[in-house]
Amino acid sequence: MECDVNSVRIDIYDDRNKHLGVEDKKTAHERGLWHRTFSCLAINPVTGTVLLQKKAPGRYVFTRPDYADFTVGGHYEAGERIPDGVREIREELGLDIAYGELQPLGIRQTAVTPAPGWVEREFQYWHLLPLDVELEEIPLDDAEVCGIVQVGLDDAIGLAAGDHTEVAARYFIDTGDGREYLNGTLSRDELVPGYLDTDSDQLYLRLFVAARRYLRGERKYLFW
Repeated sequence: MECDVNSVRIDIYDDRNKHLGVEDKKTAHERGLWHRTFSCLAINPVTGTVLLQKKAPGRYVFTRPDYADFTVGGHYEAGERIPDGVREIREELGLDIAYGELQPLGIRQTAVTPAPGWVEREFQYWHLLPLDVELEEIPLDDAEVCGIVQVGLDDAIGLAAGDHTEVAARYFIDTGDGREYLNGTLSRDELVPGYLDTDSDQLYLRLFVAARRYLRGERKYLFW
């Protein structure tokens, strides 16, 4: 989805996740080739809050509203192993996290066409990231992400389930000239529609519920 696709090479797979070869990321999306991505949702186990990210403008090859997306997400590059996905955490949040600190949730296989000529056929490797830090402690030193939204977990579940249309939120915004921290609200309309769709797998709701189960120690119920 990001714009820096021309020089990146990624591994390509068949629909059973068997490796086939290597291709340019741009070509892979144009042809709808299966590939792997790394994704995670950060949750603060002390405050019971989750973090969502706001992309910097112009990071997509197609027009996309400024949604509040999951904390970290990106493509595995050619030759990378599953634990190497923590590179995305460093690139997007500026934090060095060891893979052993993550809670793997499993693989989500998905195929969507977000724009004409751009097909996403992905094996998404999903994780929870327990992260006991304040917004002020997140470096966010990469140009790809322009802000972080902090929301209470129960509020996030209610928002994803449709019980609320708006919840309280705290924002960390990188203005380019400095950092701003402010209190505000997050509306349901600001979430990625495809992750809310009741005809799909309601990804927001499933991840938020998995995070709550994790905090309750219900680890064996995390996988989908």
